[in-house]
Amino acid sequence: MIQRVNNNGGPKYLIIFILIIAIFVAGFYIGKIDLFGNAEIVPEKYQITGDRLTERKNVDVGLLWEVWSEIEREYIDTEDIDGQELLYGAVDGLVKGLDDRYTSFLTPEETQEYLSGNKREFEGIGTTLAQEGEFVIIESPIDGSPAQKAGLKSKDVILEVDEVDMQGKSVVEVAQNIRGEANSKVMITYYRPSSNETNDVEIIRQKIDLKNIEVVDLEDGIKMLKVYQFTEADVETFNIEWDANIDQIIKDNPKGLIVDLRNNPGGFVDAVRYSVSEFLPKGAIVFQEQERSGRKSQFKVNREGRLLDIPMVVIVNEGSASSSEIFAGAMQDNDRAQVVGTKTVGKGVEQKLINLSDGSMLQIVFQKWLTPSGRNITEDEPITPNHEVEDNEEQEKKALELLLSK
Repeated sequence: MIQRVNNNGGPKYLIIFILIIAIFVAGFYIGKIDLFGNAEIVPEKYQITGDRLTERKNVDVGLLWEVWSEIEREYIDTEDIDGQELLYGAVDGLVKGLDDRYTSFLTPEETQEYLSGNKREFEGIGTTLAQEGEFVIIESPIDGSPAQKAGLKSKDVILEVDEVDMQGKSVVEVAQNIRGEANSKVMITYYRPSSNETNDVEIIRQKIDLKNIEVVDLEDGIKMLKVYQFTEADVETFNIEWDANIDQIIKDNPKGLIVDLRNNPGGFVDAVRYSVSEFLPKGAIVFQEQERSGRKSQFKVNREGRLLDIPMVVIVNEGSASSSEIFAGAMQDNDRAQVVGTKTVGKGVEQKLINLSDGSMLQIVFQKWLTPSGRNITEDEPITPNHEVEDNEEQEKKALELLLSK
C-alpha cells in the first residue's frame, strides 16, 4: 500500500502538501501585517510606513503596534484618529519613560516655539521653565522680569495658567499658554513646595529684552559684574560682549569685584569657559565632562586672563543653573573666590539638540559635567555657598563685607 501510494499518488499528495504550506505561510504573514501594520483597517487618511522592529534589546515593541491596532479597531470616534498625532504621542511617551526633566521630544510646531523662545526679545513674563514629572516648574525667573517682580521663585510648580490645568503638559505647551502680547494679563496658579502653599498671581506680560552682562558701581571702589545668562547669537558674540565689559572694569581699576550669577539659567559651555578663564591662571581646570562610557575629559584655561589678582566674590541663588554653576564651582574648587547666597538649581548635565527628519527635535542629556575636583552637581547636591545668605540685599552686603575685609 505504501509503495503504491508513493509511486502512483506521490505527485498528487506533494501538490496538496505544498498548497497547505503556502496557505499557512500566507496566513502567517497576513496575520503579522494585520497585527503590526494594520494593512486591512488603516483609515484612508493615513498609512503607516517605515521600518518596524518587533524587538529592541530584548524588549518586545510589538505591544506598541498591538495597541495601535486595537485603537483603530475599537476606538469609537474613528474620524478623530490622526496617525501623526498617535505617532507623536508614542514618541513623547517613549522619551518621558526616561524620567529625565532635561530630556524631551518636541513636535515641529513645538520646535519652532522653542527656537523662537531663545531669541533675545520676546513677550511674556520672563522665566525659564523645567519639566518635573507631570508638571512644569519655574527654573529661573529672569532678574527684573515681571515673573520675578510678581514673586515667582525657582521650583514653584505651575498648576494652572488662566484657569487651564497644566498637569501633563510639556514645557513648550506651558510656555505657549504663558506667553502673549505685551501689556496683556495672565493668571498663574502655582504651588510652592518650601511653604506648602498654593497661590494665584496676576502678571502683566512685557516685552522681554534679554540682557547678558551689566556692570554696576557699588560703594568703596567695588564693582558688580551681573551676568544674566551665558548666551547670545553665538559664543563669539558673547565673548565680544564679555571683553568689552572687562575692558571697562580694567580701565576703572576697582578694589574688588562681585560676580552676580543670581537667576542665571546658564547658556553656552564654551562661553562660561571663556569667562572663567579671565580669573584663573592658564592651565587651571575649569570643569570636567563625563561621557556615558564613564570617560572623563578636563577643560582647562587656555588663554591669559586679565583679572587674575583682583579680589572677587560670587553670588548665586536657587535660580542659578548649569553654566552659572560651572562658574561658581570653578571658583570654589580653585580657591579663587568665595561664594555667597543660597543653594543652586543643581543642573550638572549637558544637553544636545538633535533635529529629526520631519522637523521635530529631541533635546537629550548626553553627558554630565563635573567641577574641577570631580563633583557632579545634582538637585540633591547643588553648589552650596561658602556663606549661605537668604535675603538679596543681605547677600550683597555680605559680599561687600568679604571684599572690604581683605
